[in-house]
Amino acid sequence: MWVQPSLLPAAEGAAIEKDTRFVLDYPEAELVFGLVFAVGTDYKPALDYLKDQIKLSGYAADSLQLSDWFGESIERLGFQHALPTEPEYERIASRISAGNKIRATTGRQDILALIAASKIFSTREIGEDENPIAHKRRAHILVSLKRPEEVESLRKIYGPGFFLIGIFADESERIDFLTNRKGLEKEQAASLINIDQKQTAEEYGQRTRDTFQMADLFVGVADKEYEKGLQRFLRLIFGDPFITPSRDEHSMFLAYAASLRSGDLARQVGAALTCAQGDLISLGCNDVPSPGGGLYCADDGDDDARDHKLRKDSNDARKDEIIDDVILAFSKKFLPTRDPEEILKEARPLLRETLVSDVTEFGRAVHAEMDAIITAGRTGVSFSNSTLYTTTFPCHTCTRHIIAAGVKRVVYIEPYPKSLAKELHSDAIRISGEKQKNDRRVPFEPFLGIGPRRFFDLFSMKLSSGYVIERKHDGTVVDWDQRRNSKPRVPMAPTSYLEREQLIQITLNSVFSIKREENANDAKTTGIAGQERRGVLDTPREDSPPSRKVARMEDRRTGDNLAAGDDRK
Repeated sequence: MWVQPSLLPAAEGAAIEKDTRFVLDYPEAELVFGLVFAVGTDYKPALDYLKDQIKLSGYAADSLQLSDWFGESIERLGFQHALPTEPEYERIASRISAGNKIRATTGRQDILALIAASKIFSTREIGEDENPIAHKRRAHILVSLKRPEEVESLRKIYGPGFFLIGIFADESERIDFLTNRKGLEKEQAASLINIDQKQTAEEYGQRTRDTFQMADLFVGVADKEYEKGLQRFLRLIFGDPFITPSRDEHSMFLAYAASLRSGDLARQVGAALTCAQGDLISLGCNDVPSPGGGLYCADDGDDDARDHKLRKDSNDARKDEIIDDVILAFSKKFLPTRDPEEILKEARPLLRETLVSDVTEFGRAVHAEMDAIITAGRTGVSFSNSTLYTTTFPCHTCTRHIIAAGVKRVVYIEPYPKSLAKELHSDAIRISGEKQKNDRRVPFEPFLGIGPRRFFDLFSMKLSSGYVIERKHDGTVVDWDQRRNSKPRVPMAPTSYLEREQLIQITLNSVFSIKREENANDAKTTGIAGQERRGVLDTPREDSPPSRKVARMEDRRTGDNLAAGDDRK
């Protein structure tokens, strides 16, 4: 396998190899994993298996339960909140409300992720230069994340070294776990599941459903589906060059790629239709139809008449008209003496919180699923018994067309709460976990596999933002072993880009000083002065600010290397 070479020649670079500040390759870089799952998911077997796979790769693994720090946080924030350990319903409910209260009190929706990062930091040793030292070959697993803001902050902190894993269990499995394993009443289990998915009424409440769809890997608990998924994922993270995408993974990646074409004001949705063998039939995205067939796109120039060009969302405008019409009709009949404008001002916010906000049929955009189906029909390609991959759960309007078109299977990632597909078409579709004997209904299944977000980083041999991988070298197939060859494909650098720039300056100083000495020796025999060979990459003037800064770093580095027993890497 290809390994990034040292910036310095072996002899000259040996002196700084012991300090991670002075390398650009991090084969022992830390990893941070976050788990997201709905309440009632039996996640512990998956967590244990994840730890085992991490250890197989020569890494240590520690799991950090975010709720373990609730008591400490409550005390530091100065409010009272009971955290009973039993019965199970009270234990879970109290921790949901405690997390909400901590977020609300601090005014930060990502506060629990920040606490987790601070706990990881507290485990670090401090070096002689008073800088924290990165752990070697260690993975931290955060259990569990409940807000999209938590994921966003962890990605900002740990960059490519952070991976989010979504553990899926359908609602029937979760209710069964809570009732038969944890002793809850069925009504209690259903209540917790509803609260956990999305606490719409609470600004700082849980948003598990929104967080789940941000995952880099999706695994299921049924029949230990998580084992295959976690094993593949860990091997990819550690550089296995021979793992390629499954049909579902590749097709969902194509659907996400199609979504990027969308200029819709609200969301980008993509869809891909594939045949039974996994070959692509058509792609679709959500956008405004163009005369002559298809959708408008960037190539249409001045003819482009999409919503962002018109600066207006027709569906939102129509909903506002409906709301005003209802308010004015009501006020005219029952509040004739009130000023209509005052009533509109008071009532509009209330009606926008009703089912009127779920209206979608006045939008101009063709939905992604329909675009894929229409494209296949327009080009004369049969899609009977096909699979439809869509980045978002289909709305009820698309669902009836999916059924009528003969699509055999639907796979999705992001939920769409506005959809009434299940309520309106339970006779023709089934959601995961609802299969019956001789069931002819079209299955709507959550996506399981490696998500599109890290596709290039993990699957591409050369386009990854990490190191390049090879499958053969000098005509011989590379022998990759998880125990011997594991090295993070996209490592998390323990240095900032400013420190890495300083590393480059130090490296150049060392390289060019060596060459200058060689040139000086050559000058004795050739008569050419070595100083005349200096180029734009040569060392700066000794009195320049960068030189003074680098000199200080070199002095510190020299002292570190001379210190007895200093074996930092």
